[in-house]
Amino acid sequence: WRIYLCDQLIDRLDASKGEIAGVLSHEIGHVINRHSQKQVVKEKLFSFLLSALFYEDNDGYVENFGESIGELLLKTAKTFGKLKFSRANEYEADETGWDLLVQSRIDPRHLETFFSKLLKLQGDDGFTRWDSTHPGTLERISNLK
Repeated sequence: WRIYLCDQLIDRLDASKGEIAGVLSHEIGHVINRHSQKQVVKEKLFSFLLSALFYEDNDGYVENFGESIGELLLKTAKTFGKLKFSRANEYEADETGWDLLVQSRIDPRHLETFFSKLLKLQGDDGFTRWDSTHPGTLERISNLK
């Protein structure tokens, strides 16, 4: 797995090393809890099975079962990096990140301070919007306390 950290966000928030550790621990929480794999299974399994059943991978070519399955698996693998996590996944990654910081003897409140800085940058009320995959930042801060 690869975890990418957006240096522009880190710079804009003037994040400390502890806050960067908090963000990384959150992202590692997604990996530990296997959120990508669970999401793929949940979203793709049914369509994958139907496509395999009809030997259809939507590329316009008639193929045998093995070729169709191979292309479907390749296309599915490419989606791993593009998946969004649910609100529940975000809370779970926050909690796992908190625990990882504690285990690493890093003050876990750095995760809270990062979210506090993010809340100021966002400039909204911090509550969850109905169309958002992420919980509101203020709600995440409250959950960590």
